Amino acid sequence: MKNLVLLLLFAVSFTACTSKHNPSTERQLIQMLDKKDLFRLQTQFEEKKSELSQSVVLYLEAHLHHSFNQTEQSLQTINALLGNYSKSLNDTLLCKIYEVKFDNLFKQSRYLESAEALKIAIDKYGYTMDSVDLADYRDEYNIIEPLKEFPPQKMHITTDLTIPLSHNKLGHTLMSVTKSGQSEDFVFDTGANLSVVSESCAQRMGIRVLESSSDIGNSTGSKVKTKVGIADSLRIGNLLVENVVFLVMPDESLSFPEFNYFIHGIIGFPVMYQMKEIAISRDSITVSSRPTKRSLHNLFFDELSPIVRFEANGDTVLFKMDTGANTSEFSKQYFNTNKDKIIENATIKVVKRRGAGGIIENKVYELKNVHLKIGGQELTIPNIDVLTEELAFDKEFDGNLGQDVLSHFNKLILNFEDMYLAFDN
Repeated sequence: MKNLVLLLLFAVSFTACTSKHNPSTERQLIQMLDKKDLFRLQTQFEEKKSELSQSVVLYLEAHLHHSFNQTEQSLQTINALLGNYSKSLNDTLLCKIYEVKFDNLFKQSRYLESAEALKIAIDKYGYTMDSVDLADYRDEYNIIEPLKEFPPQKMHITTDLTIPLSHNKLGHTLMSVTKSGQSEDFVFDTGANLSVVSESCAQRMGIRVLESSSDIGNSTGSKVKTKVGIADSLRIGNLLVENVVFLVMPDESLSFPEFNYFIHGIIGFPVMYQMKEIAISRDSITVSSRPTKRSLHNLFFDELSPIVRFEANGDTVLFKMDTGANTSEFSKQYFNTNKDKIIENATIKVVKRRGAGGIIENKVYELKNVHLKIGGQELTIPNIDVLTEELAFDKEFDGNLGQDVLSHFNKLILNFEDMYLAFDN
């Protein structure tokens, strides 16, 4: 219903812009955007651009540039859209444009401008959001607003660098992070929207903790009270990074008492995003000073999450990439689409899920021998669970891609310039 209303609003909003457009084509492409069917949208948009009003062209271009990590092009397109057509857009569409503007600016570490864009979305157009999204954006604003006085994050990559890796008893990938002479092992996690540090570790390493706090959602769907921290400089192996933002979480939120294990910190999206291209093997990560072009194009961003397109048992699927997860899983969305086939061929069971802040139980179906075509390679995974309950972190996609797939080959290459994930034997 929400998407249908949005489509109708689009039709009304852009009718006055030009008489030379095809409303049916516009609705079709906008529906692809709403469903995050971005690869198909990218192709269809180029083929049918002549059927679109200029307002729709700019609106879709802003989103496509944003999703495929062309943040500066997206910002320029947004400026053109708002400068020439803002009076033609309804508030629902303006809200979405300011959300995209906020995310582009945050990726560029332009915290003041990012906070301003998000504040406009919340204060002026927040009534168009559902209550959950509005609450989440308010929490995000509480994180970003204190950062507006700080300089952008900066990474120093002058030559190829190799960072040693290790692994903990839970199967997490670890890298050594050093600040003020204090070294700690942090989890390397593409599923973490922001980097994280425990309160005690922040104190040991001299990470500055700001006064403001916010409630942040985790993989179990619960909220954790956090503060924001800034590391003026730190080293990840031999890689120097300045002005690194951390969520500072209570120690108990990062503890696993049943395993007698404690996470000191997590290196998340904003740090690895600036690496541009990384090659991950069992024992090391290589950060390339000159990213390599390939014909692959199977990656886009959903805000701060990398999304991978591949084939699973012949179906084209979109999964969030999560190096912090030991196993992959299909989402409830995938279950709903393939319910009859899954019930017929899979076995039902109950699993426990733990994230920062708690444990929950989920009823799942276990699919056996799932054949994947991904990153230019093929493999069969012995079993992948299918969720029957919706989790916030993958509700719009077909699943979550974990280490059981990502570590199957000798090397995983993640390129944020040309937006691809590849595997090498």
